[in-house]
Amino acid sequence: MPKEEGMARGRPGSARVTFIFPRDPRRALSPLSSPSVTVPAPRGDAALTSATAWYDSPLYYDMVYADYTPAETRFITGICRRHAGTGSRPLRVLEPACGSGRLLESLSRRGHVVHGFDLNRNQVAFARARLRRKGLKGKVWIDSMDRFRLPAGRPYDVAHCFVSTFKYLTSEAAAKRALRLMAAAVRPGGLVLLGLHLTDYRDRREGYERWIGRRGGLKVISHTWSFLPDRRRRIEGMKTRMKIVRGGDVRVEDTVWDFRTYSPTELRRLIAQAPDLELVACHDFHYDLGSTRSIDLSYSDIVVVLRRREPTAGRRQR
Repeated sequence: MPKEEGMARGRPGSARVTFIFPRDPRRALSPLSSPSVTVPAPRGDAALTSATAWYDSPLYYDMVYADYTPAETRFITGICRRHAGTGSRPLRVLEPACGSGRLLESLSRRGHVVHGFDLNRNQVAFARARLRRKGLKGKVWIDSMDRFRLPAGRPYDVAHCFVSTFKYLTSEAAAKRALRLMAAAVRPGGLVLLGLHLTDYRDRREGYERWIGRRGGLKVISHTWSFLPDRRRRIEGMKTRMKIVRGGDVRVEDTVWDFRTYSPTELRRLIAQAPDLELVACHDFHYDLGSTRSIDLSYSDIVVVLRRREPTAGRRQR
């Protein structure tokens, strides 16, 4: 997993926050979990701020999430063997919002057929270049999650969208379109995997996470704040501050955006909007095939495993 310095709750303007290790309360807490620490408040006037800075810098984005890749790769292949009957054969994999292409590379290296798209042209260029540089096959193109078109070919065994990326779709109509498109992209018996953080509207604490990535002489420190959700609009404001350190040079970039919120009830309601999909399992961001969970508020991160139903006469999407 990435070097998660902690997940904290506290107002971003406050200097004191409490770190919680790990997200899953069933696991033993680290000895580092109890102290309070000082973190920088997200002041936009000290950095380059935009809605896309985090995504316009694919290398830094890739460094922060790189340590997730082995666990996610094992999870995708393992969950397909368990719930999609794929055995050990190569998979056909679709990744909406593929970002820097880290999972495209990882799965392609293992012999799987990988296709992915992203709305950010910098991420797409980075993903294409990494596949080309490694001599790997894969298709990567610019497209949006709720209106994408697929290249000709057989349907996929699995479509996946992890680390809350699905929450960028901030309207119910867009989320429903995207989920139905993902369902249509996989074969009957194929899987759709969604990983996201659930929202507890009763919790009035704001969230904080700190991650560190290193590569060669480059270090990236990522601070992410999630602000109190607007339940009526189902929106939560987000802010990431990246501190990029190379030698004696330091640069700071801020990214601000909105996420759509999902309570357990709202997530179930979304899944019901794609009647071709059935819920077969839930896991969490540890990507442990031996550990399942329910759609509830026991802790926030969840990966839902949805399987496309076999065709039945008379069933149509409403």
